[in-house]
Amino acid sequence: MAKETVKAVRDAEAAAEKMEKEALKKKEEIISEAYKKAEELSDSMIQEALKKAEADIEKALRKSSLILEEAKKEAEKEAQLLVEMAKTKEEAAIDLVISNVV
Repeated sequence: MAKETVKAVRDAEAAAEKMEKEALKKKEEIISEAYKKAEELSDSMIQEALKKAEADIEKALRKSSLILEEAKKEAEKEAQLLVEMAKTKEEAAIDLVISNVV
């Protein structure tokens, strides 16, 4: 009977040791998987942020091009008005000189 008790205790200790090893192995697998998923999520978030930043930059470049084009058109209009005003004043000056000569 003592042999049976000792054997039962040893079997129980062996089973407990086996369960402990399996639990440690499972813990390491869970931790490893968690790190892997965290890294994948981090990479995914970084890629998403980069794509958004690139899209924002592209949008800003298009907007700045439109603003520059509008400014260029406005400057051309103002330059044309100044040329027309100069021509009008030139014609008035010529008329004034001619009227003083005659």
